[in-house]
Formats: sequence, structure tokens, C-alpha cells
Amino acid sequence: MRRLPSAGRNLRLNSLAVVASNAGTGVLGLAFWAVAAKLFSAAEVGVASAWIASAIMLSTLSNLSLGAMYERFLPVAGHRAGSLLVRGYLVVAGVALVLALGLTLFGPRALFPSGLDKIVFPPFVVVLAVFALQDNTVAGLGVARWGAAKNSFHAVAKLATLVALSLSGAALAIVTSWGLTAAIAACCVMIAMRRRVRTGVRYSLPPALPSRSEMWRYFGASYGITALASIAPLVVPLVVIAQLGPDASAYLAVSWSMVTAVYVVLSLLIGPFVAECAAHPDRIDGLSAQFVKMVAAVALLGGLGLAIIGPIALGFIGVEYREHGTPLLYLAAVFIPLSVVSSVYDGLARVYRRLTLAVVTQCLVTAVVIGGSAAFTGSMGVLGIGMSYLAAEILAAAILVRPLIRWLRELRVSPLRSDLQVAVPSIPTERRERRADECSKDDQPTVAGQGLIEGTESLV
Repeated sequence: MRRLPSAGRNLRLNSLAVVASNAGTGVLGLAFWAVAAKLFSAAEVGVASAWIASAIMLSTLSNLSLGAMYERFLPVAGHRAGSLLVRGYLVVAGVALVLALGLTLFGPRALFPSGLDKIVFPPFVVVLAVFALQDNTVAGLGVARWGAAKNSFHAVAKLATLVALSLSGAALAIVTSWGLTAAIAACCVMIAMRRRVRTGVRYSLPPALPSRSEMWRYFGASYGITALASIAPLVVPLVVIAQLGPDASAYLAVSWSMVTAVYVVLSLLIGPFVAECAAHPDRIDGLSAQFVKMVAAVALLGGLGLAIIGPIALGFIGVEYREHGTPLLYLAAVFIPLSVVSSVYDGLARVYRRLTLAVVTQCLVTAVVIGGSAAFTGSMGVLGIGMSYLAAEILAAAILVRPLIRWLRELRVSPLRSDLQVAVPSIPTERRERRADECSKDDQPTVAGQGLIEGTESLV
């Protein structure tokens, strides 16, 4: 009988898998578009990229921050976990379908030149919505590495499918290679998730969820943070192109994609931490210490990578990109480490279900970034964006560092907080022994999903 991983080991395994997968999928994502540019005309690539970008945006909106809810509350949902997942996924799929139909009916005709395009787009959006939500769901189930395996499989499979369908020369072939492989991966993970919920001891126990009003408050705060965080990335490029022109916008897009990659990794570390703390509140002190170390390591290494490797990568793209983007990357190497404070605070705030200060801070950060970009971009160029983010990170750190230190100190004295007493109820000894074999296999998917999940350990 295989021993289940401890909370600390499980957090480390999931976090390393997420980091490794994100790095790999980032490289393969660039390769996907590079190959598409070689095998398809620029016009077809342009249409396909617009399709995929629109679908990703709609799928993100349709998720309604349910992912954050699953990360925090699935570990204590008990026998209600299955019904919560079914209802949540149906809602997300329904919203995604409505949004997609709305775009096909009222969106630009150039995006849907044929009737077939209008038929294919709605299910494509639904697939991407489910695909994205699964990352948060498997984190809540304690197996974020399944999401990492899913994303790695998708990155490789869509590239291979793109080459196989390249003879058609149509934009729909690019979209199909993306959507079909995402659907296959999502189905495999869905089967594995269903088995975990049906056989896991934790999901046969009575639920230990907080009150419905508290869950609604948590949902509202999580959705507010997500919505506020998405405003600046939408507005800042518009500010740049309005004040500096399309060339500067291109310099920003390429340089900032590297900065965004580091931010994404930091955000992905939060989910596994929140889920492990919710499942094991008696170990929150050790898990928090491990989480702080991982976040700090990723931020510092990411900052060094931006300062050292980033300019070299820009040089391969073009001299102008390196000239305009390097100062921004150097500045990012300074403010990325500052984001450790807000990342760790966000994780603990989700664990403690106290998100008010995080929402207020995100409001101020968004205002500083947008206001600073509008004020400094005209005189400082692309570097003005970096200065705005530096000011925002300094402000966030100044606001959050004291309550964060207080929380960390409290963990040393009394790790088991009264407001975290929503752990999974204790399992009777005889019941635990009777289901030990099932529990030891919780991390194993069904035969249908075995090929996708089995290689997860190789990611770390």
C-alpha cells in the first residue's frame, strides 16, 4: 500500500509541478505560434489568434471566480463536493455558451466569415472555460499536479495536431488543434476528478463548510480581486498606443510578456497552498513557512532571469526591442521581489477568509498603475509603465507588510486558529482502516485518464 504524501510534501510536489509546467507550456506556446506563422498565411494566423484570444477572454469571464471558491472550500465540502462541482461546472458552461453566442451574433463579421465559424465558436469557448476551471478544481482536490500534467499534454498535443492539420491552410485548423486537444485533456481530467470525489474518504464525510452568507462574501471579494486585477492589463496597452504609437506598444507587449510570466507563476502557487491549509489547518504554520520560501525563491529567481536573460532574449527579436525593453526588465527585476508581500498575504487572506484589505489594496494598486501610466508614459516612454508598477508594488507592500508579519507571528505561537476550525472531521479508526486501500489510490486516475496523469511526477 502506497503511503499518501504528507501535507508539506504534497504542497511541494504540487507547487514544483505547477512551476515546471508553466515554464514548459510558455516555451511551447511560443513555439506553437512560431510554427503557425511558418505553415499558415499571416491572414489566417491573424484570424485564428483573434479567435483564440476572444475565446480565452470569454472563458475567463465565465468562470466567475468559482476557481477560488473550489480551492478554498472543496477540502471541507465533504459529501457535498460532487454536487457543488456539478452545479458549478454547469453554470460556467452555461455562461460561456451565452457569452459565445452573444459574440457570434453581435461581434465583428470579420471574426466569423462563415456559418461554420459561428457553429464552432460557442463549444470552443465552453471547452476552454472548463479547461481553465479544472486547474483550480484539482488544486482544491489536493492534486494541482494533475492540472500541470493537463497543461503540459495540451501544449505538446496542440503543436503536433497543428502540424498534422497544416495542409488545410485554414484558420479553423489552428483553432481545431487548440480546442480538440483541450477537450481531450479536459475529459481525461474530468474522469480522474470524478473518481477522486467518489472514492476519497474525505468526500464521504459530513461537510464542514462555513455559513452561506460567509461563502457569498468570500465569492464577492474573490471576484472583485480578479476583476480589478484584469483592468490594468486591458487599459495600459491602450494608454501606450494612444500616447506613444503602435511601435512602442509592440515593445511593451514583448517585454511585458516576460514579466507577466513571473506574475502568473506567483499566482499559481497560491491555489495549492490554500487547499492544503484548508485540508490540514493544524499544519498551517509549517505550510506557511514553506509557502513563503517558495514564493520568495520564485520571485527572486524570476527577477534575476528578467534582468539577465530577458535582454538577451529581446536581442534575438530585434535591436529596437532590446533598446526599449531592457530598462523595463531591469525595473521589473526590482519590483517583482516586492510582490512577495502581496502574494503571501493573498494566500493567507484566502486561508483565513479575510479578503477585505486585499480588495482595498487591489483597488489602490489598479488606480496607481493606470494613473501612473497615463501620467508618465508620455514623458518616459515604456519605462513609465515600469515606474507605475514599481510605485504600486511599494504601496501594496507598505499596506500589507504589517498585518502579514502579525499573521506569521501568530502562527508561531498558535498555529491552529479558531477561525480555521473547518477542517475535515475526524475519521473513525475502523472506517479509516476499511477504506485505507481506496484512500491510498486517491491520486490515481481511471484507466481513461491514466496516460495523461501518469507522467506528472516527471514534471518535478
